[in-house]
Amino acid sequence: MKARRALAVLLLPVLLLTAGFQSFEPIGPAPNPLGAITWPPPIYLLRGSVEIRGTANLPGMIGHYVEFRALNADYTPVAGDTGWTPATLPVNIPVIDNVLGVWDTTLVNDGAYEIRLSMITSTGTITSRVSPLRIENNPPPFIQIPDVVVPTQIFVATAPPVQPTAVITNPRVTPINVNVNVRTGDSTAYPTVGSLLVGEFADIIGLSSTGSGWWYIRLPNGRMGWVSPDVVAEQGELARVGMVNPPPVPATATPIPPTLAALPDGTISNVRFDRVIKQGENFQVIVTVYNNSPVAMGAVAVACNFTPQNTFVSSMLGGLGAYTQTDVAITVRLDSGGGANTTANCAIDVNNLIAELNESNNYFNLTSVLAPP
Repeated sequence: MKARRALAVLLLPVLLLTAGFQSFEPIGPAPNPLGAITWPPPIYLLRGSVEIRGTANLPGMIGHYVEFRALNADYTPVAGDTGWTPATLPVNIPVIDNVLGVWDTTLVNDGAYEIRLSMITSTGTITSRVSPLRIENNPPPFIQIPDVVVPTQIFVATAPPVQPTAVITNPRVTPINVNVNVRTGDSTAYPTVGSLLVGEFADIIGLSSTGSGWWYIRLPNGRMGWVSPDVVAEQGELARVGMVNPPPVPATATPIPPTLAALPDGTISNVRFDRVIKQGENFQVIVTVYNNSPVAMGAVAVACNFTPQNTFVSSMLGGLGAYTQTDVAITVRLDSGGGANTTANCAIDVNNLIAELNESNNYFNLTSVLAPP
């Protein structure tokens, strides 16, 4: 009986959602397989930290990030609201059928939302949207969870099964003789992001579409990058490896010409909290951003990572005029560490997607005691 009541309660939002589907804003044409969110699907209930999965590998792509915005209770767009809030920071490494980022839904109110993948290219920004979705971190108290009966396990002594000979199918690489560098692109012109040590294996994600022969790999620590085929040995079924577009080749370091003085210079001039911060309660971290230049600055990501809780929050600043300053308020909740210090490590344009006069003044740290609950 409890199971039937719970099923009825869980099905009701789905039936209501289906009945109102005719009023949803059209999503548009079929998504481009080289740039789309594949998880979560539309009409899905989200809770807690959610992995946003998909592919971001458009030709000429400079960077990509995931955004969200709230919908009305009937799942229609909010009138006059065109603002999107970033759920992840921009990154400039392609992703193929993998995690685009993690969205912490506990930082927003329960209700209807939509998300989109924004991919920055040399010709503009291309988006792929999933709508509607529903966040429910605080279920109504009347919802009953069905009782789960765990059957008693009966163990019978048997002979251990014969283990078949291991067959390597997943494509991977390992260094031939010495530790090898892993880079952000498919040549030595790119900076290194790590190393693959002798005796270690890295999964092959893709093959460079430029014809260089370099492999796009995932290191044991989860970091991804490119490695030369001349210094590694390949294993597994390589025929099923797809093509990956590497990022643009970084410009060769040259003296800064006088014309580059006509660039914006975004900096964080201050970080503060809107109240005495306390474990388990929402508060706002307010980041003051200043453009110390006569040139207007475009849209930029503002983010703070709280340590030692490792809690990441972010927002998007739409732009900033010459010699102007503005505050960006981001909601935060810390569920651990009460009674000790916590540090807000804040930054703007972490991935350097905007050319600036000075990239070193994009950071600001604030340490404060987090009151116990």
